[in-house]
This record gives sequence, structure tokens and C-alpha cells, in this order.
Amino acid sequence: MIGAGLGLEPRVGVVGADVPRQIVLACGAVPARILGSWTGAVSQESTELLGATDAVAARVLNEILSGAHDELAGLVVCNDSMADLRVYYVLRILAERGRVPFPVHFLDAPRGGGDHRRRFVSHQYERLAAFTSGITGHQADATSLAGAAAREAELGAALEAVRGRRREGVLSGTTALTAYRAAAQLSPEDALERITDLVRSETLDRGASEPVERDGSAEPAAAGVPVYVTGSSHPDATVYTELEAAGAIVVGEDHDAGDAAWIGDTVTAATLAEACAVLAARHAARPPAAARSLSSERTDHLLAETERCGAAGVVALVRDLDDGPVWDLADHRPALAGRNLWLAEQLRVPAGGVQDAAAGILHTLSQNVNRKDAP
Repeated sequence: MIGAGLGLEPRVGVVGADVPRQIVLACGAVPARILGSWTGAVSQESTELLGATDAVAARVLNEILSGAHDELAGLVVCNDSMADLRVYYVLRILAERGRVPFPVHFLDAPRGGGDHRRRFVSHQYERLAAFTSGITGHQADATSLAGAAAREAELGAALEAVRGRRREGVLSGTTALTAYRAAAQLSPEDALERITDLVRSETLDRGASEPVERDGSAEPAAAGVPVYVTGSSHPDATVYTELEAAGAIVVGEDHDAGDAAWIGDTVTAATLAEACAVLAARHAARPPAAARSLSSERTDHLLAETERCGAAGVVALVRDLDDGPVWDLADHRPALAGRNLWLAEQLRVPAGGVQDAAAGILHTLSQNVNRKDAP
């Protein structure tokens, strides 16, 4: 394992999915994503400040205002959804009034190609580096960029191994999503240790360290209907756990807390400006996000990923006031039917309705438990 600054680096909180982690690491800080949760109360103050918005965004704001993240040295909020944009507006004003104990920075990194957009995003990444350096006192250079790349690449390789074992049925989707959460919130070294523990624990629970070889082929250690998850992001494994307890195994997802998380991507660069330019180009090629991409792009990605993962069906759970994924489903439905893939969907799930929504999905799932070719 590549060592660096274990436990000594300041932590910079991240709301949203557009931060290039290598830049933050190269500037001497650990990016720590604040993901929120499926359940939990939201204070009246948070509700009134944020207004009508996605419940998970409200829980993110509530965590920050309750002091749960006061140890952070700074906070970056991405403009990757209207909900996160609202969180930024609230926190910017509160930071000016001394209501939060750290500086707040806005990262606006639109998706898509084109030279003008890439230059804009590259400049945004340079501003992110300046913000982080202002906290740490460390300027990114060729040495720190290379060190950050090595740390992040090692973490990316561990997550790629998790994805492979999940597709093979050796690891559950619940374990994979928990590994993603660790990678997003901890230093690369601590995340690697956590991921190793997660994989070892599940392997021991199943009583086998590798798939059993029979007739020259590997038999999965976990049996279940392979499903792919789309819709709203999953800030924790609440829904995955219920799905897998009912006979599914989540083999992939397109939301930014899972497979679409920007973790492990690194560049080789001699200067910060060069690194930001290359990362801006990489950002343009990331998987399409519901809040910022065309439904046709999302559908093409969904079909390619369900085929790659060997999914038998798709689960779509969409929270109330998270409208991007709702628009996508109009394109998803006929496309999936054309591939003979079933779709279990629950739309506009209210703030406290995740358990009921999961039950509705499980009803559809139960009809397809042993029917991989079910319509």
C-alpha cells in the first residue's frame, strides 16, 4: 500500500459528485463526501432554509447545521443538481454569518464536450485547487500530483476488483455500495483497509474465499436474481439490503454514489494547469447523470451496462422532487422491454416512504425471482 499523511491531512467536505479527487489530494487534503441517508429526521430550520427539495439533500444540510461535520477544514458544494445548488446558496449565506465553522466553495463543472466548456471546467478545477491550498498551505506540484495519483489509483484498483467480484456474484451489492461509501469518505489508505475488511467479512460469512470450481467454471458464492439499479442516488445501502434479502443481487448501478462515482481516475501531469485540463476532458466523458444529461444518453448507458453486468431486470426508485430520473424512465421503459428486461419502479417516493417503496419493488421482484428471461 502506498502511504501518505495517514490521519494527518485536513478533510475537505464534498456535497455532490463532480470533485476531481486527485486535485484535492495533491493540495494536501482528503476529500470527504457528505452523502446523507435514506432515513432520518430533518430539523425545522433545515426545512425552512432549503424549501421544497430532495429529502436526501435536506438531510445533508441538516447534518451540517447540526454540527456533525464541524471537524472539516472546508466544504465544496457541486452544481450537479438543483438540490445541491440550493444547499450551496443556503450555506454561502450561513458561512458569511459565521453559522458554519468552515469556508464554503462552489464548484460549477457542467458535463459535455466542446473546447469552451472544457476550458471553463479546467478553470473551475484550478479555483478548487486554490481553495484547497488556502486551507492546507500546500501548493500542488508535479511531486504531489504524482503522489496523489498513486494513492487514488490504488483505491480505484480496489474498487474495480469489488465490481468484478460483484458481477460474478461473489460479493453482494450491499457490500459494494458500502465500499463505495468508504472510498468517498475516507483517506485512500483508510478506505483500502475498510474495503479489505468488508470483502474479507463477506467472504468468511459465505464460507468460501473464492467461487467454487465445477466442471471448469466458477460457481457464484451468492445466488440471486441479478438486478441493475437506476433512478435516484442511494446514499446508503438501506434499499440494497432489502432487495438482496428478498432474493436479488445488485450487480450494478448508474447513480453517483455507486458505479458512477468519480473515484480512482487519475492523470499524469507536470503542472497543476495540465492536470486540470486533462481532468476536465475526463469529466466530459463520465457516465451521463440524470440531472445533467439527455434521457437518450442515459438510456444508451443503461442498456450497455445491464448487458455488461448480466442483469435480468432493472430497479428504479426515484425520490420526490428528484425529477431528472422520472423523465429518463419514459425512454427506459420501451428500451428495456425491447431487450426482454423487466422494470420495477417506484416514483416520487416521499421523504419517509422508502420502506413502502422498497416493498413495492419487492412485489415485482418476487414475480421474477427465478425467471431471468421474464418480461
